[in-house]
Amino acid sequence: MKVPYLLILGIFISSFAISQKPTFSMQEAINYGVKNHNRVKLDQLETKRAEWEITEFKSIGMPKLNASINYQYYFAVPQQPVQDFISPAVYGVLFAENVLEPRELPAPEVFEFSFFQKNNLSGQIELSSLIFDGSYIYGLKAARLYRELVEQQSSTTEYDIKTNIIKAYMSILIAEENLKIVDDNINILDKSLTEVKAIYEGGFVESLDVDRISLSLENTKSERENLLQLIQIGYNVLKYQMSYPLNEELSLSDDLKNIAELIQVENLEEDITIDYNQRPEYSAILTGQALNELNLKRVKASYLPSARAFANVSESLQRNNLFDSNEAGWLPAASAGIAINIPIYDGRERKSQIEQIKIDMEKTEIQKNDFETAVQLQVMNAKSQLINAKNSLAQNKRILELNESIYSKTLIKFQEGVGSSFEVTEAEASLYQAQSSYINALYELVNAKTDLDIALGKI
Repeated sequence: MKVPYLLILGIFISSFAISQKPTFSMQEAINYGVKNHNRVKLDQLETKRAEWEITEFKSIGMPKLNASINYQYYFAVPQQPVQDFISPAVYGVLFAENVLEPRELPAPEVFEFSFFQKNNLSGQIELSSLIFDGSYIYGLKAARLYRELVEQQSSTTEYDIKTNIIKAYMSILIAEENLKIVDDNINILDKSLTEVKAIYEGGFVESLDVDRISLSLENTKSERENLLQLIQIGYNVLKYQMSYPLNEELSLSDDLKNIAELIQVENLEEDITIDYNQRPEYSAILTGQALNELNLKRVKASYLPSARAFANVSESLQRNNLFDSNEAGWLPAASAGIAINIPIYDGRERKSQIEQIKIDMEKTEIQKNDFETAVQLQVMNAKSQLINAKNSLAQNKRILELNESIYSKTLIKFQEGVGSSFEVTEAEASLYQAQSSYINALYELVNAKTDLDIALGKI
């Protein structure tokens, strides 16, 4: 049975597509994280919420139109006691006109009288609008400024995400660089072991020499396994910081050595100009200051009178029998006016609010000064660490080259029978130490540059 060529081609293409892993440079990883991280999405939702809060606050000053309908049925109609004021008045006229002979009248009778009907139906439409309120004006400005604060907090979140991704990315690069060196060492040891075994079989070396190299090879292989586990953990951390699916694979395209070669420290001896506005935390502090100032103006403005205009139209229907058209019909009413509220004494409520805001303003100023000092210290330390890291890398590179030369010559002497395996072991240990120091120096250089960029707000 022949398998269709198209099916074979489809299987090949599918397997090839599955085997491909997305590759990220450091910048691509940062872009992915900023776009997909849940903290960014939450901040975006907070920004949208702030927009609706502004709309809600604006509605306080917008005209409002309300309608209402009210129906009441009195099971017992309210009544009031009323004196008979009509009879004395009539008799008084009759006595004055000599129609009747004046006489003493008895006390007026009291009878029950009601202004209510059993059924009462009314409807009303009212239009009202705020004319002036000083606290509303400043409150609206504060609401808009709050939206800016939310956006700045979002920038701070992005800043933290970028920093975390860079750190995670760099930890993988350092581990993979270590893995390359370990793999090279394994190849060298494996080759040396093969050669020493051949020499041993010729009777020129002892079995102890073979065992020493075998032990070094096994230890290096064990170190390789540990590095592989460390790299896997590093990738998981990077995926988490990027909000990348943990069950999917990815690879890195940047190289630690290439990044290190791009780092220039020649001009770091000069003073670095610090622009605090590059730090999103600083912008948030300044916005907080502006919010405190607006809040102070808002409370002070509440001492001023406020005015509201209104107009309403209503109709009411009052009948003993709601559906009897012979009784009185709808009674219209309409009115318009202005209500002015004049604050006179509030028990020092506003005074207390003003003093609290002034304290908040002083606290924010202290926080601002502390942040500026902290940034200066951060930049100074990062600058010093970068200079030291660059010098340390150059020194460790020279030491590594010397150790590689010593190890190579010691191995040749041993293979030629003029050196001992102990000398090889010592040279090997020194080489491994030099390799480790060089990789650490490489990492410290890149890490110091990253810390300086973070301090200057260039991430």
